[in-house]
Amino acid sequence: MEKQLKIGFIGTGHMGASLALVIKDYPNSILLLNNRTPLKAEKLKEQIKNSEVLSFKEVAEQSDILFIGVKPIDFKEVLYEIKKINTKVLIITMVSGITIKEIKEIIDNPIIRIQPNTPCSVKSGVTLVTYSTITDEQKNLFINIMKETGELFEIKEEDMNKICVISGSASAYLDYFIDALIKAGVNQGINEKDATKYVLKMVEGTAKLNLASNKTPIELGKEVCSPGGSTIEGVNVLLNQNLYKIVEDACLATLKKNNKMI
Repeated sequence: MEKQLKIGFIGTGHMGASLALVIKDYPNSILLLNNRTPLKAEKLKEQIKNSEVLSFKEVAEQSDILFIGVKPIDFKEVLYEIKKINTKVLIITMVSGITIKEIKEIIDNPIIRIQPNTPCSVKSGVTLVTYSTITDEQKNLFINIMKETGELFEIKEEDMNKICVISGSASAYLDYFIDALIKAGVNQGINEKDATKYVLKMVEGTAKLNLASNKTPIELGKEVCSPGGSTIEGVNVLLNQNLYKIVEDACLATLKKNNKMI
């Protein structure tokens, strides 16, 4: 009988829980859950039949592959504890700001560093990946486990901070823009539920069109803007308010904070 794969999670906050809920159906696997606040792990267990809530030691000891999603301030302490328990387990770190080099100064386990984003929870995510000292078998296992979460992009670790601004943090920028559009619709007398539906379907369709088209986003945008028409009037307001500078400043602020966390 094939050995059951044990996938551990230390830290079942928003991102850890989102990944766990997507990969829970990986064949012949069981998820081992641990969180500093036990209630979070227990609530997640209720949604995942093939899971157990265990102690930190038990999860670290029993896991074949171990996702770590704790706060950066707690991460090194977690690594020192794992070092006492299991020097072979494949570690998948989701922790921001701590490099593989820093991890290797503490523990010599095989390491994969990732930066996923929240759309992973609906199987449409972007996950940035950097590998270190792993076998082809371990890499293939990781890819197979993660394939239901969306797209994986292997990158140089030194590029992770700047790329995750636009692949991860920027999803929050877009959420705020979506909310602004909904509120603008409501202010024009549209029912909020309907406005939300119209805006979200427009965003979904626009993203699909951009993915399917050979044209750039700006080319597609210009096609909507007939000369002397109504759409260009709105676009001009955004441009006159320096939309590109606002977005650039937001990205730079996020990147500056990312770099400070290293």
